[in-house]
Amino acid sequence: MCVVAILRMKYALIITGLLAGLAMAAPMSVVFGYLFLIIPGLVLTAAPTVFVYLAATALIRRVLPITSVVASTVVAFGLALLLGWAVMQPFRSSALRGYHAQQAPDVAPDELIHLDGDVRVEFPDRRGDPECDYLCTALLDSADVNSVTVRVGDDVQPTPNRKTVPTNAYQLVDADPTDPVGLFPNKPGQLIHEYPPLTKAHVGREVIVARKVIEADWALRLCGNERLRLADPVDAATADWIIRVQKKRRYPTYDFREVTVADSNGTVRLRKRFHKQSVPAPMFYFGFHVSCGAGTISSASFHIGRQTLQTGPISLRPETELLSAVRLALPRTDPQVLDTLREEVIQALDDPDAPLARLELAKRYLGLLFFDSVPTDHALIAKIVADDRVTGIDDSIRDVFSEKKFPVAMRDAYAKRIVMDHTSAELRHRLAKFLATLPPGTFDQPSVEHRKIWNTPELYSQAGPFMATLADLDPAVAMPTLNSALDHAVTLDDYRQRRGLVDGIREALIRMGPDGVEAAPKIRELFLRRPSPIMRTSKEADQWRLALARMGVPESDMPFFPGQSDQSIKRIRSRVADRLKRYEEDQKGRNES
Repeated sequence: MCVVAILRMKYALIITGLLAGLAMAAPMSVVFGYLFLIIPGLVLTAAPTVFVYLAATALIRRVLPITSVVASTVVAFGLALLLGWAVMQPFRSSALRGYHAQQAPDVAPDELIHLDGDVRVEFPDRRGDPECDYLCTALLDSADVNSVTVRVGDDVQPTPNRKTVPTNAYQLVDADPTDPVGLFPNKPGQLIHEYPPLTKAHVGREVIVARKVIEADWALRLCGNERLRLADPVDAATADWIIRVQKKRRYPTYDFREVTVADSNGTVRLRKRFHKQSVPAPMFYFGFHVSCGAGTISSASFHIGRQTLQTGPISLRPETELLSAVRLALPRTDPQVLDTLREEVIQALDDPDAPLARLELAKRYLGLLFFDSVPTDHALIAKIVADDRVTGIDDSIRDVFSEKKFPVAMRDAYAKRIVMDHTSAELRHRLAKFLATLPPGTFDQPSVEHRKIWNTPELYSQAGPFMATLADLDPAVAMPTLNSALDHAVTLDDYRQRRGLVDGIREALIRMGPDGVEAAPKIRELFLRRPSPIMRTSKEADQWRLALARMGVPESDMPFFPGQSDQSIKRIRSRVADRLKRYEEDQKGRNES
């Protein structure tokens, strides 16, 4: 009987040990167990814990002075459970003390809090620079608030190799419309999503329009009779009000959100919080956690068992609670404001003596468009882009159009922006990519700016994709320009810049087809040169072979590298032939449409 019991324990340890090893080494096997038959998943989840307690029972039983196998096993198992409880208590007690130390009662004001003087807003868990965002502008818009000091990052590790300013102060001041442009807040329209009176009043598409209206209103104000300026920061000791917004999360064990408002005497006038924290469980066991991302299971892992404690509503949004508790001026949400901004932009562009502040409205108008412009907007957008006085539009124009819906109406305006001296290299490249998407034949009657880009190395080096549009010209005109650009491209040391230009040249040759065949010998020579100045990857090599195939170069004359096997060459030829067929079918479909 004793031998049988010992063997049973031995077999149980072996079986649970193997299952535990499988589960711990490959946690995703547990997930598969749940997905297919459920029971295997449950067994694998429990296996590590069962193995630990069985092993502890076996070890304890060996030292117990009890002759009865059954009795010693029961006692040993009870002691193993007791040991599992005792092991967890020091860690659990420490975690519980930390949890309770962070507890504080909620405080709700009897009436809306009236902020005045200098307000200090602290975001101890926020990274980055202390910007004036929707919360900052909402507070500054209160009649009696003099300044808003924003402090960030007290509780986060500084980012290596990046200099950040932890504190900035902002002030809204009266100004003359001709005064220099001041600062602009970061997404003040976000207020529509956080301020309950606005959230309740606008639903569906009204929310998008209202957000744009708020940002348009701020643009009109800050380019008109008001300016947002930097001010002297106030510290916590001298501030009239201190607002502290905390949002700290370490998924899945910790989630802390809190907003507090204290006056100059240190009296807390508002406190709302949500606190969720995982602490060690009363008994030792192995818990199982599955992480999901992008609509699927991304990872799985085991951990020491824990218990989740929670206080406060899980739906708490600190900024929303703050805005709901203070007296604020309700911003304008009348769509007529958008029409006013549009008219102001038109008048500013038509005025040759318009001050920079008024011209700034044009940039702000572009920033309100998010892939939702309509044909009636295109003339004004083109006018803004083509106006040399409107500078720094890199961010404003980023989301105006998508490449698939880029209108021909921008043909000349984008080219004018590319040739402007103050246009950045990054913007030139981006605008050129858009122009290269326009239908074949768009540039058969080129403007002065188009010709300037094609024939100026400084410009086409940064606007490489635009070289593809040379395919719209007569080959006798296009080929000398392409050859000259290709000669210049191979002299560029920066491969990223060289690649943009080389890609544009290659696309022009693909579009030209047989008309570009005179470039074939040069392409072949550059292709086989080591290292090749016109490519770095096998994908780029295939694209050049496609260009040669479009020119009419036969398969037998296609360039391949020394040492490539016959099988590899055959596979590449087949791949290029398929791409050539698809390309010509696409071109035929476009021509028919």
